[in-house]
Amino acid sequence: MSSWFSVEPPTSATPSSPQSPSNSLGSNLIHPVSSRYGPDSLFGTLSDQDTAWLAQSTGFVTETQTFYITIPGGKLAMCQVIHSAIGLWYPQIQFTFRFYDSISKKHVWKSTNVTNFKTPPIFSNSSDLPKYDKRSCKSDQFSILLDPNQPDTYSITGKHDDSIHFQFNLTRMDGVPGWKLGHDARGGFTYFGRGNQKRESPKSGPDYSASTDGYIIHRFWPRCSLSGQIILNGQPVNLNQSRAIFIHAVQGMRPNLIASRWNFCNFQSVQDQTQPDSTDPGVSLTLMEFTTVPGSYGPPQIISVGSIVLGDKLIGLSCDPNPNEAVQAKTTHQTPLLFDNDTGYQLPSLIKFQWTAPVLHSALAPSALSNVSSQNNPNANSLKAEILLDLDAQNLSEKESYVTRGLVEKVDVLAQIPYLVKKVVAAVAGTRPYIYTWFNPVSGKITLPKDLVTFDDKLKESETEDSNQLVINGYLFNEATFISDL
Repeated sequence: MSSWFSVEPPTSATPSSPQSPSNSLGSNLIHPVSSRYGPDSLFGTLSDQDTAWLAQSTGFVTETQTFYITIPGGKLAMCQVIHSAIGLWYPQIQFTFRFYDSISKKHVWKSTNVTNFKTPPIFSNSSDLPKYDKRSCKSDQFSILLDPNQPDTYSITGKHDDSIHFQFNLTRMDGVPGWKLGHDARGGFTYFGRGNQKRESPKSGPDYSASTDGYIIHRFWPRCSLSGQIILNGQPVNLNQSRAIFIHAVQGMRPNLIASRWNFCNFQSVQDQTQPDSTDPGVSLTLMEFTTVPGSYGPPQIISVGSIVLGDKLIGLSCDPNPNEAVQAKTTHQTPLLFDNDTGYQLPSLIKFQWTAPVLHSALAPSALSNVSSQNNPNANSLKAEILLDLDAQNLSEKESYVTRGLVEKVDVLAQIPYLVKKVVAAVAGTRPYIYTWFNPVSGKITLPKDLVTFDDKLKESETEDSNQLVINGYLFNEATFISDL
């Protein structure tokens, strides 16, 4: 679930004293992360502090850690921790779980209020345990632990009542580093408001206070392997051949000021169980996009970040808006749009996800290194990727709701979020948050510049003088979140 309800006004603001944007209507006080970095400086390495919990107890800050798991055979699982600070009240913390089988249509959704949340975790008998830091957390319901001596693996255990238990390790793959967009202390951050002249610049670590009003940031592990299992009503689901993405997100502001729309794409290839001799092509396509609220901080902007993994190697990062045409990332809801009587929103019949990204230097074939260095032309070195999701959408009649292929659920956010968060959100006129979630088998296309990146020839569908086009089969989990009318 996209955690849209978040972000921090000044700590003096409370739920009973709404914080107004520090601008006049029509001025532009949105500072997209995508506009600050050129084609050669998109990649930012994640530090230990980047994936450490803030666990704010004041202001308005929503922080999430989410693990999306693609399981061979058309299955999906998700675990998410949501930590919501709501003014002066005690933080609201939830632990959510989803399992979906696209063949049997079995769908399990659980949301639990968390008790005794601790970060770093505290154990009564800790002499033989690693010294965990704030990258780890635990509660009565779960533990998410990262040994500082093995910083590429999370060990996750937990349960939802007696019907759902899970225990698995999630490991970032060697050729796929975690990333944020941008290489400096402001890497990953989209800021709202004017520059904060009164702040003290951080001596190290992320710059959470560069603007007066708030921020939003996402950090990614876009391709991970797993070992372990989930047990549903006594039946085990093996995760050993699964692939996953891990996202740590923080939003620091009131929900009605940050976004009116979200789109999220998580495409993962996995081994085809119907063909035991087949190999997984090692592809992950990720895109996170939001549309800012018209008028809050100026005209609406669509801001997106994304990544491309091929052969279990991170080969490109993309974003939008960016001054260079060699860098693009966007989601398009294609017509005809159909009205959903359940929610009052116009929904797409097709969704297209697109990436344009310079090939990362670390992903270049050895034979291409000197040639690319001498060219210094990001346009010539850009790769492209695309997914076209045909939802086979229809309204059965004017009075019946929107139905599509692969629709897992329409999530009524106000019915799911903690009570105190709900009270704040519901007080905002025009706010009707719904999240549509889909899970479908799809084909992704990647177009590579000739001779720059090595790949499996079995994936090649066509070629031109300058490029090779690859077609990859996999599973797409995507979300479209509608918060308010544009």
